[in-house]
Amino acid sequence: MKVLCFITKPYSVSILEPIQAYCQKEKIDFVWFKASTALSLQIKGKALSTTEEVLQYNPDAVIVSGNVVPDYWPGLKVQIFHGLGEEKKGHYDITDFFDLYCTPGPFMTEKFQELQKIHGTFLVDETGWSKMDLIQSEMNVENAKKQLGLDPNKKMILYAPTFSPKYTSASDLFSVIKSHQFQELQWCIKFHDLETKDIIDQYLSLESDTFTIIRDLSIIPWMAASDCMIADTSSVTYEYLLFNRPIITYRAKTRKDKGINIKDSGELINAINQSLNDPDEYSNIRKEYIDIIHPYTDGKSSERVINAIKTILNENKVSKLKPKTPNWFRKRRIRKMVKP
Repeated sequence: MKVLCFITKPYSVSILEPIQAYCQKEKIDFVWFKASTALSLQIKGKALSTTEEVLQYNPDAVIVSGNVVPDYWPGLKVQIFHGLGEEKKGHYDITDFFDLYCTPGPFMTEKFQELQKIHGTFLVDETGWSKMDLIQSEMNVENAKKQLGLDPNKKMILYAPTFSPKYTSASDLFSVIKSHQFQELQWCIKFHDLETKDIIDQYLSLESDTFTIIRDLSIIPWMAASDCMIADTSSVTYEYLLFNRPIITYRAKTRKDKGINIKDSGELINAINQSLNDPDEYSNIRKEYIDIIHPYTDGKSSERVINAIKTILNENKVSKLKPKTPNWFRKRRIRKMVKP
């Protein structure tokens, strides 16, 4: 079998790398195709650069974590999503680019199965999310801190704001974070790939021995090293659920009870103290959300994705689907994104 992973955003790399690792282990042919803002990324493994090369490669499956894929490329088109959150507009839009949706857990599976019955143009298989294969249960926080060069004796606060102007907390929380760079705490901030330069420059001014701007593509090692996460309405909080550690959200719109949800920046420091003093306060609620969002902790989601693809190909299940009619505007946009 031949697998192609199509990426247009830098954050897709950490999502798809576990699939690459599984393919390499199982001697499955694997290549990348980079486009748009991912074009200049340096990634390990073979990469194709033109549609002509894709046609020559003739993949059996094209796996995507974004919303679109060239419809004229060969292979089963597989959507595995770019996050565990499904609240944002458009998440359940059916673009008619995909033959298979690999869902992370029961909540999303049920929604897509309902859409499957309506459209009849795609298949749904619950596999878990490949990025979560990198999270091992009971990851030791002290060892993780040492590996990142952090002080294992200090608590680390991980801040991961979203970029969306409608949901972001980055501007509102800057002043309170700036004025409370406690010496007994370590601060680490991971910005979204689409964060504005103005916001990043603000926080760059705070860099010090105890205040780190994370430049790695993957946030997971930093999650493992953290004692508490601060975010807003960002899907990264759902990834963090698998660690079952304290979460503080700023004006979250959904599932507000997974941790302390503050409505004013002045509440942040008390929320941090409360979270560090009683890290298990919301543990039971976090576990309830894990069960419906991403119940898989075995590190085998990538394997399930590949097995789902094999089954569909072997049983020719796509032949039973209704014809697709992708939006002409999206088709035109994706054609401009990739070389002929």
